[in-house]
Amino acid sequence: MNHTKPKTHTHTIMKKTKYKQKQKTIYPHQMLSYNLSPSFNWDASGMTDTQLSSFNDDLGKLGYVWQFITLAGFHSNGMITTELARSYGKEGILAYVRDIQRREREGKVELLTHQRWSGAELVDRMVSVASGGQSSTAAMGDGVTEKQFSSSSKH
Repeated sequence: MNHTKPKTHTHTIMKKTKYKQKQKTIYPHQMLSYNLSPSFNWDASGMTDTQLSSFNDDLGKLGYVWQFITLAGFHSNGMITTELARSYGKEGILAYVRDIQRREREGKVELLTHQRWSGAELVDRMVSVASGGQSSTAAMGDGVTEKQFSSSSKH
């Protein structure tokens, strides 16, 4: 599966329509992809919030079957890390609890109980096999901190 990916300095549906028509003339079965690049200043695009909101759907209607934002995780991690560092410097652990843990719980973000995401269960199984089931250092055993986040928890 080949993709074509336009890289432009402006993002308008008119430009994307012309690009699509040209590509489909040359490559009628070509699937189109679109990089919604964070390198582009979207606020300077001249598009309204309504236009930005419908941009993905409009691209989809034109046949752009794969749309992605390169480095979205990088930028979102940088933003939240900066915000947390600043508020933590002023308010200590309250900043983490309020800005991260509570929001994770409210949003039902599975990473709140990060042990299963970190591979702790797999490591426990390997330690158990290697020790003949006699390990006293299991990360996911009795008293695991992950259980503190049950629905009966405060907040």
